[in-house]
This record gives sequence, structure tokens and C-alpha cells, in this order.
Amino acid sequence: MMEVQPGLYRTGTAGQSPVVLLHSSQSNGGQWRALLNALAPHFDCLVVDLLGYGKAPAVTTADPQDFRFRDELPRIMDAIQTLNWQQPVTLIGHSYGGALALKLAVEKSIDVRSLVVFEPVAFHLLEANEAARLEIESISGQMMNNDAKAATAAFVDYWNQPGYFAALPDKIQKAMTLQASKVQCDFAALMGEEYDLRDCASIQQPTLLLQGQYTQSSARTVAHKLEVALPAVISRTLPCGHMGPITHAEAVNVEILEFLAAIYGLEVQPQPATDVRG
Repeated sequence: MMEVQPGLYRTGTAGQSPVVLLHSSQSNGGQWRALLNALAPHFDCLVVDLLGYGKAPAVTTADPQDFRFRDELPRIMDAIQTLNWQQPVTLIGHSYGGALALKLAVEKSIDVRSLVVFEPVAFHLLEANEAARLEIESISGQMMNNDAKAATAAFVDYWNQPGYFAALPDKIQKAMTLQASKVQCDFAALMGEEYDLRDCASIQQPTLLLQGQYTQSSARTVAHKLEVALPAVISRTLPCGHMGPITHAEAVNVEILEFLAAIYGLEVQPQPATDVRG
């Protein structure tokens, strides 16, 4: 794996069709390691650590509430331009990364071949009076808690189950707590984004929309809106929760690989996970 920039890694086979992978909040590009092993022979992959995660630079925005996707995207766009890909790109994103993938497709700043999004949490698509919007605003509000550990626990437990954070090893708790300020930024970007469902309807590329059967109302409601809005969408619901790409990677990756095989006319098989950092 070659580091293109801090927190941006190239792997796979140069000259093959390009893929960009965007992870969820409180994660890093390593969450895709099993998928990358299967993609590597057939695709030229850019694995992204989003700002504030993994080995990426920290956020420089003074106030987390001012953070937007426009702050997240430039280093990704710069890396894509540096690689000088001559073919359209497939975007794969989970949660926050999925909403970011939709942003790239809507803006058409790069040539997109297809999209794969697992529960893209584009919360700005929720109406102000919807129960799902009120639910996620409550979680977002808890992230502003001055006690970073308590805020992180609320966030992690919401997307997993009550007590999940407390059961994690202290080392992981501390690492996640240090990222609380970036999660605040992520929420600000998701709530403050401007593309709407009409913009999503302009995404003509084949799109695989994955969601978990046991997910939260906020993510489920966004997914249902996108099912209607996206003109070329294939929707699949899997027996997992919002963190499916991590907790149920094998099942999620099978869906992704079957979709990409159909798009590109390939035979792609799931592979066991190894450390993508090499």
C-alpha cells in the first residue's frame, strides 16, 4: 500500500478501474480491509482516512459547528487529481462516508461510474418535524457535552446498543474519546449540507443502497427517501445494524462484490481480511 498523502492510501492494481472508499465516523480506512483484498486484483483503490481519523490531518476549523463537506473534500479531490485516473470512479461509502459519496456524485466534480452506499446518513434530507430528525438531533446535541467521554458513549451506544462503549477496552475508549471533536464536525457537516432529494435524483449512475434490518430510525428514514429519489438504485436490506460493514463485513462485502461484478463484468470473490496498512 502506497501513501499518496497522510491518511490517503493507494492499493490494488494500477491501470484498473478506480475505486474510492470512504469510512464512517469514529472509524478509518482500515474498516475496508476485507473488501480491499477482494478488490485488489481488479481495481485501483484509494483508501481514505477522513480528517481527524486514522493518520489523516486534524480538522483546522475553529468552531466544529462551522465544519462542512467543503472542508473534507479538497484533500480527496487533490489525491484523485494526483493519481490522474483516466477512467470514471466508483465511490464506496458507509454512514458519514456514504453521505460524502452522494455529495461527490451530486456535484459531478469527478466522473463517477457507480456508487455503493451503506446507510448514508444524509440527515439534512430529513424534514424538521420528522421523528427521525428529532431523534438524531438529540444524539447530535449530546455530542456537544463538555464531557467528551460521555458524549462518545452516547454516540457509540446509539449506533450499536446500550452499554457497548462501556464494554470496550480502555485503550479503545480513550482513542474514540479523543475523536469526539471530529464527530461534532461530522454532525455539523451532515446537518448543514445543502444538496436535496431533487439533487439526488440527478445521480443517474447505478447505485447500490445497503441498509441494516436492525438499524436506527434516523438512518432508515434517510435510506427510504433515497430509495425513492435515486433513479438507478438497487436496494438491499441485510440482517445487521448500522455498523454492518464492520460487524457483518462478509455479508456486506458479498453484496458489494456482486454489484461491482455486474457493473464491470468481473468475477470477484470475497477474501479474508488482512491489515491494509501493510
